[in-house]
Amino acid sequence: MAPSQSGGTSPPRGETCSRRRPARRKGTHAFARQPFVSRRQLMENPARVRGPPLQKDRPLPDLDQRTHRRRPATRRVLATAGVLAVMGATVPLIAQAVLTPKAHTLTVASDGSGRYRTVQSAVDAARPGDEIRIAKGTYREVVRVPVGKDGLTVTGATGNPADVVISYGNSAGTAKSGGGQLGTEGSATATFAATGLTVENLTVENTFDRAAAHVGSATQAVALAAEGDRQVFRNDRIIGHQDTLLAWSPNATAQTRQYFTDDYVEGDVDMIFGNATAVLDHATIQADDDGAPADGLNGFLTAANTETSHKYGLLITDSTVRSTAKDGTYYLGRPWHPTATASAQVVVRNTALPAAIKSATPWTDMSGFSWHSARLTSYGNTGPGAATGADSPQLPAAQVGEYAATAYLAGTDGWNPVAASHGTGSTVPAGTATGDTRHVTEPALPTTVCATVPAARTMPTRTTDQGSETTPPDTIRIQHALDTCAQTGQQTVAVRLQTTDSSHNAFLTGPLAVHQGEVLLLDSGVTLYGSRNPADYQISGKPRCGALASSGGGCKPLISVAGANAGIEAVRAADGSQGRIDGRGDQTVLGTTTSWWQLATDAQKAGSNQNNPRLIQADNSDNFTLYHVDLLSSPNFHVVYNGGNGFTAWGVRIKTPATARNTDGIDPAGATNVTITDSSIMDGDDGIAIKGGNKPSGNITVTNNHFYGTHGISIGSETTSGVTNVLFRDNTLTGTDGLGNTSGSSTGIRIKSSPANGGRVTGVTYLNTCLDAVRAPLVFDTHYSGGSGPNAPWFTGITVDGVTATHSPSGAKSTLVGLDKTRPLELTLQHVKLDVTTATAANARITAIDTNLHPSGPDVTVTTTNGPGAAPTCTFPAFPAL
Repeated sequence: MAPSQSGGTSPPRGETCSRRRPARRKGTHAFARQPFVSRRQLMENPARVRGPPLQKDRPLPDLDQRTHRRRPATRRVLATAGVLAVMGATVPLIAQAVLTPKAHTLTVASDGSGRYRTVQSAVDAARPGDEIRIAKGTYREVVRVPVGKDGLTVTGATGNPADVVISYGNSAGTAKSGGGQLGTEGSATATFAATGLTVENLTVENTFDRAAAHVGSATQAVALAAEGDRQVFRNDRIIGHQDTLLAWSPNATAQTRQYFTDDYVEGDVDMIFGNATAVLDHATIQADDDGAPADGLNGFLTAANTETSHKYGLLITDSTVRSTAKDGTYYLGRPWHPTATASAQVVVRNTALPAAIKSATPWTDMSGFSWHSARLTSYGNTGPGAATGADSPQLPAAQVGEYAATAYLAGTDGWNPVAASHGTGSTVPAGTATGDTRHVTEPALPTTVCATVPAARTMPTRTTDQGSETTPPDTIRIQHALDTCAQTGQQTVAVRLQTTDSSHNAFLTGPLAVHQGEVLLLDSGVTLYGSRNPADYQISGKPRCGALASSGGGCKPLISVAGANAGIEAVRAADGSQGRIDGRGDQTVLGTTTSWWQLATDAQKAGSNQNNPRLIQADNSDNFTLYHVDLLSSPNFHVVYNGGNGFTAWGVRIKTPATARNTDGIDPAGATNVTITDSSIMDGDDGIAIKGGNKPSGNITVTNNHFYGTHGISIGSETTSGVTNVLFRDNTLTGTDGLGNTSGSSTGIRIKSSPANGGRVTGVTYLNTCLDAVRAPLVFDTHYSGGSGPNAPWFTGITVDGVTATHSPSGAKSTLVGLDKTRPLELTLQHVKLDVTTATAANARITAIDTNLHPSGPDVTVTTTNGPGAAPTCTFPAFPAL
């Protein structure tokens, strides 16, 4: 919890940053905290006393060597905002847009490929206004950005905070050089004291093991200490246990403001604490389960010690609190009162609260100081942890605007970082998403061929003899080449599947694994056919592949990809033909009388799950490329990209009829920096489905593509971890596939989620979208399915700019539905011209600019304004001949 007193639960993670000791006031230490109190004592007496003062003036410990491994250089030209030269190649270092120009960019990579190996060495060398860009890896060190490094930007190069981790494990009781203990403030993994600092796309963690600490020792362990004015922390992960995030003003009466936006904060006891004016906006706060029984005590979200002379202290707004802890085991906070002039000020508003929060009594006393004497209020919160009873004081409606993020941060100079991060709400059009932070150019085929595998088969009817179908003859040959050619360094090589002559152009294979640094390269005219034998795909211990079951997941994909700088690519001939992969989903599954596709239909009718193999799945494969390849007739999803950073799909053609159920085109999931372009996609489900289930997805561009008979360019339905910064531009969608099948669920623009698997979707822009014969032109649906979960689906900062819809079928309808009045859909419609304007709407704040769609419904507000521009003029190309 707060800087140096206390003694409560111990934090499981840790980071270290040194801090100055605050000035003593009225005979007490401003950071005085008491020794650690056991969990039992804490539960028996939540208002425990805090202990010894924080130490600010300790020297930094020696920095450990980090374990970061440099990502191998890509062979493609993916120039980024910053590029790091490595052995003649280029390693993209992705950074978000910077609001003000920086004098210099200092690169950090622990493997030596950057100018500096440690973050602290770059900080030491930086001048005010510089940018420090940190390559992917874990940096085991204490970092301190001191006063005087004003205007500095510290950014994770990949755009994914999970990739760049600053980690250490000090605690308040850790011995410091020269004697004594570090104290709470001194335990921080990272301390940021400079004015005007921006920290983005990083993880800062304190890994201190509280369970292993000596009984009675001080176990406060700060991950991040923010100690400067006008600081912005964006898209960061701040992880600890006790006293995770310190928002601090070394001069208690000074103006010290800090803005945390789209951040993740994890901990248990007093996880957000201090005396600064701090706003957590669109944050995810993870309250850990420390094992307390229902209505027991795990911890406290906040412990503010705002100066009485300051109107504003801590604001948590438009955020989500998550926890798997038992019901009623967390307080929203308690007032830390280390000085006579401290009076905690906290507002928690418009935030989803789980059952773990003590809803009836969300605030509690601390060290004998009554919470009633502090300034602790709520407003507009939702979820099972929200309540409005006598012991849960609510902000008066008349003061709601007075206690908003902009008001907290304005100070005496009118500072407003909120507009730069989230726009100004529904009164003006939302800002345009920027998508992939890489500058992506057309890939080039690898120049080095490691192995060539010649085709030995002809399959003009797409089937062959029973023996070959039972035991695909090419699996061993191809996999041997892939295993032999796997790379461990920076080079990328090809394993080439080559035609032998005009008739011998087919391969028949079971599941294959593509490794780091290699591209499976198909010659023009080559077809790689997937096995029809379900035993080839069977995953041990899972439901039977090729059968219905109560759960799915029984089949391996046809092609699995793992490791960086891999690809699946093909040669495109002058006539436009290119290599292809055929999953044969329409063919009979061996040992059955049904096809893969029929199995999916049977599962839907039976309320069951089919076990069908995906065509391609890449897991944690950075810089993965699909290029000029045709994908046909997948039994299930065509392409799934899980958890990687850097995926380019260029010139991909997917051909599966609109009648084939569960055959998504391309699904980035938990992915960062993705570009899908110049592709034609026809399938029986979502054309694109961007998901944020176990990990967030962001920085995604979908541009200049054509979709046929699909369920739309989609986000969801899994959005638990969040989806942000997605740009759709210059795409066309038709409700009929290239084979003449009319999709009964044809959709245009679509974001879908539900309370069962919902989360935040924000910063999404659709530019110049053309729709023809589409049944559902616009769908924003927070009630896609039933059930409940830890997070609430909330769609904000959504801009649809330029839509033309023609030939919409009878019964066409759009859906614009937010979750509830406190989680409304926040949408801007600009230059939207639909030939059918029927819509269902609820819980929505909509800005309408030059649009003929003006929805109405419960809790729907539409603000109409004028603006330049027009809806696009559309042409719809035919699906290419394959």
